[in-house]
Amino acid sequence: MPSRRLLFLIAACAVGASPAPAADAPLGLPAVGEAFHAQLVGVSPAGKLRFSGGGAPGELPLADLALWGAFVEPSQGPQIVLADGSLIVVDSLRIEKEQVRATSSLLGKITLPLDLVAGIVFRPPLDLAIRDQLRGRMLATTGETDRVLLDNGDELTGTIVGLDDAKAEPVLQLQSDVGKTEIPADKLAAILFNATLVNKPRTSGLRTVVGMRDGSRVISTELSSDKAGARLKLADGVTLQLSWEAIVALQILDGRAVYLSDLKPASYRHIPYLQLSWPFQTDRSVLGSQLRVGGSIYAKGLGMHSPARITYDLDQPYRRFQAEVAVDREAQQRGSVVFRVFTDDGGGTWQERAASEVLRGGAPPQPISVDLTGAKKISLLVDFADHGDELDHADWLNARLLR
Repeated sequence: MPSRRLLFLIAACAVGASPAPAADAPLGLPAVGEAFHAQLVGVSPAGKLRFSGGGAPGELPLADLALWGAFVEPSQGPQIVLADGSLIVVDSLRIEKEQVRATSSLLGKITLPLDLVAGIVFRPPLDLAIRDQLRGRMLATTGETDRVLLDNGDELTGTIVGLDDAKAEPVLQLQSDVGKTEIPADKLAAILFNATLVNKPRTSGLRTVVGMRDGSRVISTELSSDKAGARLKLADGVTLQLSWEAIVALQILDGRAVYLSDLKPASYRHIPYLQLSWPFQTDRSVLGSQLRVGGSIYAKGLGMHSPARITYDLDQPYRRFQAEVAVDREAQQRGSVVFRVFTDDGGGTWQERAASEVLRGGAPPQPISVDLTGAKKISLLVDFADHGDELDHADWLNARLLR
């Protein structure tokens, strides 16, 4: 039988961490090499990230970075949700001529084609779970009309004609079967745009998830520097500009770090403790909310419920598997799980490569790292510990394969 002893590696071993030059310097995790603490200062003409600080690597190719910094919760302002999952916090906005025009304290004036926008949240719910559900509904909607959600719970359908909230008494104009309706902007909760008219987002190629200090988070297909600071290129050639100081996190997609949440699993099985069966979630907790542990949020990862096992075929040689594991904050400091990692070299025999101690709700994330030399398959298991499977909302945060 494989050993059940703790195989966790402390952060310094898992990612080669070095002492931080300053207590407030963000942590950077490269796909290859040692972790570092440094400030992001720009991008070189050759497309390499530039950092400053005693532990900085100098210039780092974009594809070689896994994660730098930490994402933050969006501030309480109107939020534009793009079809690729990007979220932009704005101060004011209007809809006219198939465009959304907005102003942002970080991004200045923004113009977005309406076919890039999945929806708009005018008053984000205070309950984070409800807020996440609303955003998820925008990204998953299949309706053939625009939908207007009012703050009293009513829902109207039709075609959005326009909105200007810069007026003294701004109104939304909605064309429906009964004619044109004007809705006071202060009655609006959210808009979900006609999904059949929204452009499908790009899901491959090198991209950068850029987190900003107001909680905005956009997926950029090109990150560069200019005299004004950072320049982000989005779909359809849309560009955003902001200062480097406004960026608090970068996460690279389709670089040398490949996230399991972007791959299709070979198999998944959950064994109900009683009768309720739980599916796994990608980039969400098992309840479908944003991945959260403690006071931090995570853009990438897997949400599972004990006892469950998910398996991936490794379609190419990978050097390592890395993740940070914890019980999601939605468990309200309850739940208790053991995380395990198994690999198969192709011979059909599984070997346990790592097992955590019992992790309970409220505990900080713990790093895990597994050598994948010769591995053809990898399985992630979540076992229950105390009190059966009660609130065992297990998160594989930033679960990634390193090329």
